[in-house]
Amino acid sequence: MSNERVILVPILTVVFVDTLGYAAVVPLIPFALRDEHAPLVAVGAVFAAFSLCQLITAPLLGRLSDRVGRRPVLVLSLAGSVVGFALLAISSAFPVVLLSRVIDGSSAGNVAMCYAAVLDSGTEDTRRRWIPALGAAAGAGIVAGLGLSALLAGFGFRAVALAAMFLSLLCLALTLIAVPETRRGAILNLKVSAALRLPKLRRPALFIALCAALQGAFLLTLPIYFANALGLHVQATTALIAFLVVVAAAFQLVALPRLLGLLGATVTARLLLAVTLCSAAFVGTIADGAAAVVVSAAILTMAVAALAPVGTLLLAESNPDVPVGITMGLNASSATVGQILGPITGYAAFALGGSRALGLCCVALALCTAGTVRICTWLKIERAPGQ
Repeated sequence: MSNERVILVPILTVVFVDTLGYAAVVPLIPFALRDEHAPLVAVGAVFAAFSLCQLITAPLLGRLSDRVGRRPVLVLSLAGSVVGFALLAISSAFPVVLLSRVIDGSSAGNVAMCYAAVLDSGTEDTRRRWIPALGAAAGAGIVAGLGLSALLAGFGFRAVALAAMFLSLLCLALTLIAVPETRRGAILNLKVSAALRLPKLRRPALFIALCAALQGAFLLTLPIYFANALGLHVQATTALIAFLVVVAAAFQLVALPRLLGLLGATVTARLLLAVTLCSAAFVGTIADGAAAVVVSAAILTMAVAALAPVGTLLLAESNPDVPVGITMGLNASSATVGQILGPITGYAAFALGGSRALGLCCVALALCTAGTVRICTWLKIERAPGQ
């Protein structure tokens, strides 16, 4: 087995299985809290706690991985997931669920460490193939997790939580057995606060936050968008969204690496933003036609999903002297900010003006991303393909 496969295969497996477990249990948390007669504000507090903890600790975990290695921090993060899901299996009372999300959010460095391991190991060419593959693995894990959630939901929330705990244990065992340590040599001792003062990191981090907001504003509003535009019931809507996620994952796995190889990260980002603007404008002006609704939603889903790995590459390439762990920690924190703001923005727009307002909201976010970033001017990192 080549050195590439020795590193990439277990990392892809960890991302897929870890995302699968997360996607299986998280959609059921609101229903579990409702059964415990918790108020709606408790549901918001649970999800906000996870995001807030991840926002704070992700850069710190990244810096720790620069000092002690990616593998130990990945083990720590997966152990946190095991503990968090175990608590959910014990009880679905609000205090226990909140503690579970705090522990899981505070140790949420799983995917960031996988990205860091890939960035440690590859040349520029291999990075542009591997990073989209990680995004595709995460997308496939989400679809599989939603399917597992639907399959086990009839057995109760505890059964789903136990399944997620088992999957995290599987990832933990795989990491201990098959994931090699990728950090090499001495690492620059750079504090998170110092990294945040570097313009070449702040600006791509802002790009990532805006892309995550755009992704959250559209993808998390898709259920009510499809219900409104197509009159679909819950099962049909879920199946359609799963199909779009699979299409987006296939695009990241097959087409995105080729685009990155031909055009580079900067031009690819510009192209994806142009596609996002056009498809979002079409979503906002659709009158009738199921085919038009599905095709425009599919194109927009592919574009906004692909912006995430492209943003990761831009951040990693913006300042090669900054340790990879800190860079990927900032990547996770920036995405978390967008994931908090995006759904609020998307649902508020839909509540105000339906599909048209949602499309215009996505157009506005895409314009902010394109207008704020000016990637080439800031980064000045683009090299001709093959160099």
